[in-house]
Amino acid sequence: MRVCVVTSHDINEPRGVRHAIAAKRAFPHSEVIFVYYRFDSDVRIQQILPILQINDIKICSLTSYTKNISPIKWFMQKLITRLARLFYAATGVVSSDLFSEHTIGLTKLLKNIPSDVFFAHNFETLKPAAVAAQYHSAALIFDCMEFYSGMGDGQNATVSDAVAEIEALYLPRCELVISSSREVSAAYAESYGIDLPLAAYNSPAIVQDLPKRKGGTLNLYWRNSVIGFGQRGLDDILEAMTKLPTDVHLYLQGNLGHDGGVVLRQRIAELDLVTKVSILPPHPLGGAVKSAALFDIGLCLERKGPRNHDLTVSNKMLDYHMAGLAVIASDLPGLASVIEQSGGGLLYEPGNVEALISAVESLRTNPARLALFQQNARKFALRSANMEIEICRVAEALQAKLLGLRHFTDKCR
Repeated sequence: MRVCVVTSHDINEPRGVRHAIAAKRAFPHSEVIFVYYRFDSDVRIQQILPILQINDIKICSLTSYTKNISPIKWFMQKLITRLARLFYAATGVVSSDLFSEHTIGLTKLLKNIPSDVFFAHNFETLKPAAVAAQYHSAALIFDCMEFYSGMGDGQNATVSDAVAEIEALYLPRCELVISSSREVSAAYAESYGIDLPLAAYNSPAIVQDLPKRKGGTLNLYWRNSVIGFGQRGLDDILEAMTKLPTDVHLYLQGNLGHDGGVVLRQRIAELDLVTKVSILPPHPLGGAVKSAALFDIGLCLERKGPRNHDLTVSNKMLDYHMAGLAVIASDLPGLASVIEQSGGGLLYEPGNVEALISAVESLRTNPARLALFQQNARKFALRSANMEIEICRVAEALQAKLLGLRHFTDKCR
């Protein structure tokens, strides 16, 4: 038996890797191949490779070219995607190439990997995996890390429409659908008339030894892959900092984006926050939890608007819990569900700066309550919100679904 797990992310996204491990755990005697996107300048595979080797998982990569290193190939990728979107707008025909430059060539690659199961992660891989599954008479599994047709943050309308079309077409054909929260699962079941997907949080691996907190002030922590303004609530906390006392400090961590942080620093200076806000470089690969553990309160400040923000639970929410931070989060269904389960923090009205200030002040003036939230968050992570738990749950679901198919029974013995 062969299982092909495919993601449209690079090796840095842990969800695809953990599902490859889950597949191997579900079917120990099977061959598991992990397909991912490798940028032509990417060297991070050397850090993840040992994890895959220990679990006897083979790898296969499809190269995506960057502007700096391969400008002509990069331009051709962009052109192909642009033409695919124009073709869809004119004809209504969905090509895999319209979703991302990363999907170019993926269908052909997967057809050349004869497999019994195609396990697709992220919407760009759904159609290529579905086509390959049909080609090889294989089972199809799909993982929804987000509510893909309602992502917000400038999502291209053409892509949003095409995502909804392919999900409506292919999700009913899946043997199993997995999502990143109970709320995403309910939305997918309602939208497409499918069985309720298995909800599996993006929980981090258990980290036993945490570093000591920085101390000195009440240290707030906001993290994102890119530190930028938009729907993640960064400007809300900057405005809040102008009214919070000097013994409250804000730390921002992530990449600075295309402008190198010029707009961010201008905004910080404009609000006279230079001494109250620190910008940190991205955390090292695998270092999210330990990087967060230095601080006191983790912030998940998503604004209401995109449907995805209402439903999903971002990685940082679970990292904060494992790091033992108290959490202040927007009162949106996905985030609120985690706080209700963990007892690890406070909720406030999304986008309401005054409510955010009140939440911070309520913990600043009540150290005992802050410590209780921190303890609850850590206990929740160790008890039920960690990668080992989620891998086991996905492995069990794979066994339950696939062993019920007659043509898999002999192969899995």
